[in-house]
Amino acid sequence: MPDTAGEAIELVLDGQQRLTALWKALGGEKNPEHRFYLEVSNLKERRMDVIDVVWYSSKTGLGRSLASPLFAYNKGLIPISILSNAEDEYKWGEIWHWCNQACGNGKAAEVKPLEQEIRRLREQLLFSRQLWYCNLDKNTEASEAVEIFIETNSSSVAIKQVDIVIALAKDKYNENLRGRIHDAFQRNKIMAHYFKPDPEEWIPSTGEWMLKVACLRAGLAPKKANYDEALRKMVEGKTFEVLDELFENLGNTLVMAAREGAPTMRMVPSQPPLHVIAALQEKLATFRDPTKIGKCDELVRAYYWRCLFSNRHEAQANDRLLEDYNALVTYLEEIEAYGRIRDSLRGVFDDNAHPIPTADDLVQDLPWIASGRRGRALAALVTRRRPADWMTGQKFDEERIRELENKRNLDRHHVFPQEVLKQEGIGKASIQHGLNGVLLNKGTNLRLSKLDPADYFRDIMEQTTENELRARVSSHLIPYDEIMGGEGSVRERYRAYLVGRAKLVSEEIRRLVTV
Repeated sequence: MPDTAGEAIELVLDGQQRLTALWKALGGEKNPEHRFYLEVSNLKERRMDVIDVVWYSSKTGLGRSLASPLFAYNKGLIPISILSNAEDEYKWGEIWHWCNQACGNGKAAEVKPLEQEIRRLREQLLFSRQLWYCNLDKNTEASEAVEIFIETNSSSVAIKQVDIVIALAKDKYNENLRGRIHDAFQRNKIMAHYFKPDPEEWIPSTGEWMLKVACLRAGLAPKKANYDEALRKMVEGKTFEVLDELFENLGNTLVMAAREGAPTMRMVPSQPPLHVIAALQEKLATFRDPTKIGKCDELVRAYYWRCLFSNRHEAQANDRLLEDYNALVTYLEEIEAYGRIRDSLRGVFDDNAHPIPTADDLVQDLPWIASGRRGRALAALVTRRRPADWMTGQKFDEERIRELENKRNLDRHHVFPQEVLKQEGIGKASIQHGLNGVLLNKGTNLRLSKLDPADYFRDIMEQTTENELRARVSSHLIPYDEIMGGEGSVRERYRAYLVGRAKLVSEEIRRLVTV
């Protein structure tokens, strides 16, 4: 892979076909023989889903006609070449130009919604995914490259950049980094709840966590290109025993994640802020004053929840994580020196740049519970409260959630069931609103899944008191009275319920993000 001067600075060992295919699809090839398109549904309704990826020869009449945005638009096709991220920030981007022509030039009211929807698809299909490839330093010996290539292509597990770092550590430092990771993992029992049991999975996964933390502590953005330098700085003047310290830091961070409602990796809303918090553990361990420790805990908790519910890390995540780490170190130093933060809070704490959702925002849009970052954040927001199962009253503490998760018995229940809302003519998007979701035991979910919530609440009260049921329901940040709703229709009660729950959730978020 060349630098800007055209000289190779690293070798792509594996993944060339994937990279080449993506490069061609995004328009990197001059005069391509084939052009690639996303075939989408409901293009004109501005809420589209991808049906397929198709290609057409540029030498046929149809292929040439599809070069016209208006023609492609009418066929429900979006050229993949406009999805490239190489846009001049001072000019209109490729997506806008295509949308403008597709809508007949100048119809701004039509262009903007189409552009926004295509950008949403781009984020979902491209920028939220990882494309694995294996790159080596250009000076790597041919024999070593061949050995790594054979290992890569004979293994059922995809190789990761950390595997290369581990291999180079043996050569540079005569250190069995893989063995150290294995032993440290075994000593930290909490790891079993967050990483897969196969060593071929958890060794590279936990190793990558360590390298990201090492990057931050070395003043580097936590990305693959910096792993080797971070490793060098990590052991500079020390031995590899520093790795044991990093594992302890990770263990403490995962204890915090469990306390904050994510006792398994599947329930962690977002991993990047945990890398920052793990990197801060070295500094946090120096505090002795209980009051200052409380201030530190409050700061770290606010940072974590702001990352989950704001847009702070939707772009430029690696660089922003380093900014976050540096800012938080400064705040911790101020707490140590003065007992409080004296500097003005910035970055993720800037409500103007990275606003926290209001109740109205939550009513407008919140992904289905435990789905995506904000959906999982909603689940964690509730599970950190140790809520009660509605039927049994049993608390969903960390161990109970892990037990249910391991057996796949933790269900995402519709408070207002799908069948009930469909009969009222309420659409799928509203039915799948995150605020309509709650985590319950599978047995409870099955018993309640087709009933009006007011009816199944009355059934539950035959086994317990109304006050007890109200307490169980409220523990999930759910408004009891709006569900019962007197004589109101299902539609009226559902709307009141969404507004009422949004208010409770918004208040809980604001409490957690306040320093």
